[in-house]
Amino acid sequence: MTERPLGKWLNIRMGRAPDLEPVSADELQRWQFDRLRQTMFQAIRNCPFYHERLAGIQTGAVHTPAELARLPFTTADDLRGGPENFLCVSQDEIARAVTLASSGSSGPPKRLFFTAGDLERTIEFFQYGMSPMLKEGETILAILPDSRPGGVGSLFAESISLLGGETVIPVNPSYISTLLNLLLDSHASCILGPAIQIHAMARLLESKGITIKHVRSVLLCWDILPDASMQTIGRVFGCEVFSHWGMTETCLGGGVDCSPGSGMHLREPDFYVEIINPATGELLPDGHKGEIVLSTISRRAMPLIRYRTGDVGCIMPDKCSCGLPLRRLGAVEGRLEDGIILPGGSRLDLNELNNTILPHKDILDFTVEYQPETMQLSFKLDVLPGSKPSAEIKEQLLQYPKINQACRNHNLKLSARLANQDGTIHSGFGKRSITIKKTQAGIL
Repeated sequence: MTERPLGKWLNIRMGRAPDLEPVSADELQRWQFDRLRQTMFQAIRNCPFYHERLAGIQTGAVHTPAELARLPFTTADDLRGGPENFLCVSQDEIARAVTLASSGSSGPPKRLFFTAGDLERTIEFFQYGMSPMLKEGETILAILPDSRPGGVGSLFAESISLLGGETVIPVNPSYISTLLNLLLDSHASCILGPAIQIHAMARLLESKGITIKHVRSVLLCWDILPDASMQTIGRVFGCEVFSHWGMTETCLGGGVDCSPGSGMHLREPDFYVEIINPATGELLPDGHKGEIVLSTISRRAMPLIRYRTGDVGCIMPDKCSCGLPLRRLGAVEGRLEDGIILPGGSRLDLNELNNTILPHKDILDFTVEYQPETMQLSFKLDVLPGSKPSAEIKEQLLQYPKINQACRNHNLKLSARLANQDGTIHSGFGKRSITIKKTQAGIL
């Protein structure tokens, strides 16, 4: 028998008795590819985009990862070019449509569609994925957007109600003092949300000298933090810290730790993941970092075949101690387009800046803007009330080798100044990134 909630969920999704021992990894992959062939058949028959893109391809012969790797990719530009061409159902069956603005671009947005069944499968994944972190009758503080019907906040709250728990969702994720008050008032035993908000909560809580003992677990999503920040969160809240990966293209839920630091078990009954070399498109073996590619195997409204997500990660090569056959995604390290090229040619990404700035005890959050024409790299620091670490942070940044070289040899100009000093932060629900600000006709 399996006592792992994700094992029971996998058995149920595969039409097996919940308490049976899970299938082997090979059996799971064969089941996935059978579902994938069915998905491709339906996509070619009902979806205008794939009817054309996969024309002439013998999808019934796709039984292995190597055979799947011969199929063409789907890109974000394909979605932007005509999202309705991806629909496999009538508009009457669409329960939720999500529009995603193009990051750093004035191009058309991506639009994704989901049926009621697609959303139900996400609720089910959230329910079983949250089981190790929440007991019946407990409350979770969920820092999530969109509590409207079909939104991620609503779907998550419904999954928690199935566990017999209650969900508290704040209105504004930038008001860290308000988040702390909600945590204390609700006596929540679990916190879920973007990593930077929970990092800021831990810093503010520690600065106030408040000790709480009712938080048993934290689930971090969306953002990536240095180990120092992860350790701070675990130490201040005195709890286990789990990680989640997902995106709208995965119907929000994507992968979750079964235990802290175990690696995120992928939602394999609903999609198949490949890791590729982003430059060549070559399939990479487990343990090698590359671009995450997604093929849905249960999506009815809008299937995606070999969709290039732009996220960077790797499949962990070893087996999880829990014994589940679900593959695990290692820490997702950001997006391919993240980062800037400094004067002199060095590439600088947000993770490097996180590792330099966030370990400082006074920093809650920061934003960074780069102006290529003037070679100006500007930092705005959200800090604890009463602290003024801008000079210290600037000196730390100037000592970072890539920045130091660009300043000394290529005239990069760097500034760091205080921004929010009242316990609020700039970050909301969007993913943090380096903003590139270009001049127009010499005017900023």
